[in-house]
Amino acid sequence: MKHNTMLYKLSIFSIAILAFTSCDSIIDKDPVLQTTDTNVFSSRDKIESNLLGIYSDVKNFLAYKGYAYSDIRGDDVYSLSNNVYNCYSVYEMAIGESTEDNTNAWSTLYRAINETNTFLANLDKHKDIAGASYDQYVAEAKFLRALSYYELNSFYSDPYSINNAAKSVPLRLQNEGSTANDNLKRSTNAEVFSQILNDISDSNISNLNSGGNNYNGETRATKAAAHVLKQRVYMELGDWVNAIKEGEAISGYTLMPNVSDIFHNNINTETIFAFPMADTNKGANQTAMASYYASGNVFVLDDKYGFLADKAYSLPKDRRVSDLIGKIGTNYILKKYYDLSNYLDWIQIFRYAEVELNLAESYYNNKQEDKARQYLKNVRRRSVATNDDIIDVDTLSGTNLLKAIYYERRAELVGEAVRSIDIHRRGETYYKRNGTFTPTTNGYTWPIPSSETVINKLIND
Repeated sequence: MKHNTMLYKLSIFSIAILAFTSCDSIIDKDPVLQTTDTNVFSSRDKIESNLLGIYSDVKNFLAYKGYAYSDIRGDDVYSLSNNVYNCYSVYEMAIGESTEDNTNAWSTLYRAINETNTFLANLDKHKDIAGASYDQYVAEAKFLRALSYYELNSFYSDPYSINNAAKSVPLRLQNEGSTANDNLKRSTNAEVFSQILNDISDSNISNLNSGGNNYNGETRATKAAAHVLKQRVYMELGDWVNAIKEGEAISGYTLMPNVSDIFHNNINTETIFAFPMADTNKGANQTAMASYYASGNVFVLDDKYGFLADKAYSLPKDRRVSDLIGKIGTNYILKKYYDLSNYLDWIQIFRYAEVELNLAESYYNNKQEDKARQYLKNVRRRSVATNDDIIDVDTLSGTNLLKAIYYERRAELVGEAVRSIDIHRRGETYYKRNGTFTPTTNGYTWPIPSSETVINKLIND
């Protein structure tokens, strides 16, 4: 992949380290400019600086365009803009081999993966310098690689629930500093999920910090963050017993009393993993989420095909409606991302409300409806009081209970890059304003970009 050398085979030693801002972050330190592993791995501080650089690489996709792709591909949000730089091709389900969004997703995520592989290879040579932090650094890096492959699989593979042997993406697990290994076949989605689970194995999770309601606890890989990712993977596999196990393993987090407080207080009891923003490290127009949602002229909520079309999920006294949904003209806007002036909204990747709704869905599929109702009720009652609700959660069962769980996920997690992942993992049809897209429709799964097919002679084998 000659393009890899320029796009995502950049040395971890030359990237700009702009990932975090806190008393112990490296945001204000000069990046290492020399490119020998002897130099950049010469101290624990420098090793950690390079690890934080991988977070920055993953953030460059997942907190910006990648987040927008997952939102606008779903059916709860639609686009008022026909500008291709505002993810219009994604909204139209018209991603082609040379579409810029396609090239961006592929190159940005594979760069993060290659930075991880390079970091791990060099870290292995400097165990003595990493010292007691070695296992933690390995586990954090592998979490980031797992998260990157999870995202790639959601775009480039048919749903596992339909075909567990469907072709996904190449598994690149060694650092690529030349074109020698350009040719590599696509792995199946089953193989990709297996690798993800290997990267976030129990032994690796045990080496992560426990997390907590503080800056590093929310912005670094933690035991809880890895459990959520693992829970999502088991849900993809339809392994409800293990999905329940992973969700129940998460402790130390609680739902905030008011859901809007999560988006106005970066450090809170509910956020498990998020990407932070700072003046020196933030999105801009056409990358920051506020630029898509707050203006009311790019992404708006769909009150015809989305969850808002159901009166049970658009109740005026639902705080998710009253506090987090506004109106500009006739269009409904999402107010989770509101900082149009500075673009400093943090981007939620995992929060505890999702864990509880994951458990609700998993318990339902494991034929434990009583527990499914309880987890559903926990989330719904946070925002909708019993007397204001037209749903009696306690009497729900069968398909009515499952629908309520699905819709609660939509109402709770709208704008958080979850809906299209849910549709894809279940192998469902997208019902959108601009058309109906089944798993066999062109555009449901993205094609491998031409930047890859031109170089990788085995990609289509």
